[in-house]
Amino acid sequence: MVLCRFLGNACIELIGVKDHIIVDPVFLSSPRKGIERILITHHHQDHIEISKIKEIEEKFSVEGRELEIYGPECLYEELNVEFILIIPGFKISLHNGEIEVFENDCWKAEGCIAYLISIDKKKILHTADSAIFSSALRTLKNQIDLCFVACFEENFEDYLNFIKEISPKQVIPYHFSTEKEQNGKNLSKYLKDNGFNSIFLSIGKEIEL
Repeated sequence: MVLCRFLGNACIELIGVKDHIIVDPVFLSSPRKGIERILITHHHQDHIEISKIKEIEEKFSVEGRELEIYGPECLYEELNVEFILIIPGFKISLHNGEIEVFENDCWKAEGCIAYLISIDKKKILHTADSAIFSSALRTLKNQIDLCFVACFEENFEDYLNFIKEISPKQVIPYHFSTEKEQNGKNLSKYLKDNGFNSIFLSIGKEIEL
């Protein structure tokens, strides 16, 4: 069982039997204690904020264990903490699975990456805020249990075309604040109207895989 929590913006929290991960931790709803690893996709302020990393270290990390922070080279200009540099093709070992790093293409974010997180035999894809999607991501056909995609209205057709290519079992729109929640609802309906299993999660809600 993997618990997937949407915490606002592009922040998701994954809690497995032995692993606890947070991605792009600019959260609007608080995570749970026990976080071991932080994954960051790119340097934009709605994906990485130093104060949030410090809050995780102080309140939500594992006591007595050093927090592991991973991210691409573009973070060097923004991040004033130590982190582990990763590039597409890199793999991170988990207690019960692994994380694969993929080339990605996000708006005005050269060096952005995506994460395929395999945990407790479930595969979760975090696509940052991409609407173009790399050729590497497009190879992930018929193997994704849960795919998170952004929900900017002008890119609905781009998201749909990508989902058609990889055919995930479930899709969750994310990358919105409380004020922009309707965008997530609209994309979820659009994907369902086109034959895909899409679930809307409001900020702070969760789903079990």
